[in-house]
Amino acid sequence: MTTNQRSDVSIVVTSRNDNHGGNLLSRMQLFVNGLLEQCRRHQLRAELVLVEWNPPPDRPRLSEALSWPKEKGPCIVRIIEVPPEIHRGFKHSERLPLFQMIAKNVGIRRARGRFVLATNIDILFSDEMMRFLVSGKMDPNRLYRVDRYDVPENVPGELPIEQQLEFCRNNVIRINDRKQTHPPIPEGGWTLKQWRLWPVTNATRHAVYSVLRGQTKTDLVQRIQDRLFPNYLSRYFMLQTPVSLHTNACGDFTMLSAERWAAVRAYPELEMYSMHIDSLLCYMAHHSGVREIVLPESHRVYHIEHDVGSGYTPDGADALWTRLDSAGIARLEYETLSSLAVKMRRQGRPIIFNEENWGLKEHNLPEKTIVEQSR
Repeated sequence: MTTNQRSDVSIVVTSRNDNHGGNLLSRMQLFVNGLLEQCRRHQLRAELVLVEWNPPPDRPRLSEALSWPKEKGPCIVRIIEVPPEIHRGFKHSERLPLFQMIAKNVGIRRARGRFVLATNIDILFSDEMMRFLVSGKMDPNRLYRVDRYDVPENVPGELPIEQQLEFCRNNVIRINDRKQTHPPIPEGGWTLKQWRLWPVTNATRHAVYSVLRGQTKTDLVQRIQDRLFPNYLSRYFMLQTPVSLHTNACGDFTMLSAERWAAVRAYPELEMYSMHIDSLLCYMAHHSGVREIVLPESHRVYHIEHDVGSGYTPDGADALWTRLDSAGIARLEYETLSSLAVKMRRQGRPIIFNEENWGLKEHNLPEKTIVEQSR
């Protein structure tokens, strides 16, 4: 990573102009407009690093297909291109037009911020999240995660960002929290028959489970357990399961310091569909000595819905698996992810998958600055 620290936070995303998921440019425009406007309002000195992977030859580049502000602001916008000839060097390149995690690594490797947030191009950030990013309270030895709230695709792009966020608050489709994906809590709460969905019940059950299995999230509780149960049966059972982390929808918000990304060499560069690779990174970071912080529910991010089967959702999972299987595209199965996480827990260290040239370090990639940063 470059040492030119011109930004507090680098926000890394990847895309290409292929209409993936339907209405891609509309969703991207909402993301770009919202991010740049919020950076201006909150005076967050940031950079948006957009990795344009394998751009289609018959369509305009994203720099031309999207609208960009002419005036400078606190957020710089850089577009880094990975040409088709590099893409064709990867396995499954004829069936997978974009290798999401390898593409994000390209941006992470070239990010200039103290902290690097890996996210996606159909996300809107809550004001509470933006205030946290500008607060300067981030700890370089923490992994930051947050709940993702899914909203309909018809977010009104013509309205100001505060009204878009109000629309999102009032039109939640589903919530992806630490333990599960579920519909929004109805007015008056869950019924008795829905007790498994009660937030309080979930929190209590998870707390008890965490203490029994050693899957606690605070250093204090971990030290107490280590003192009470050293090398006993509870430790044996603990090592049969992965550490409990908030990996649900983690591809839409994973933030680490630039140094911590580099220490684990970022996402494993597996030449397959991106399922669970983002979760694998979270386990790697944890076992490298980083502790997870799940930000409060108010710091949520909103994910704009796209076509069923174009990405993972509970409703579209079958369609996605069918599409991948019919195309012969490999993916990381949950059982494999779990076994790798358990192995890291038993060994007490991360598994490092990438070589030192991760993020296509050896390539001099074309780069264009779309929006300059004000001084």
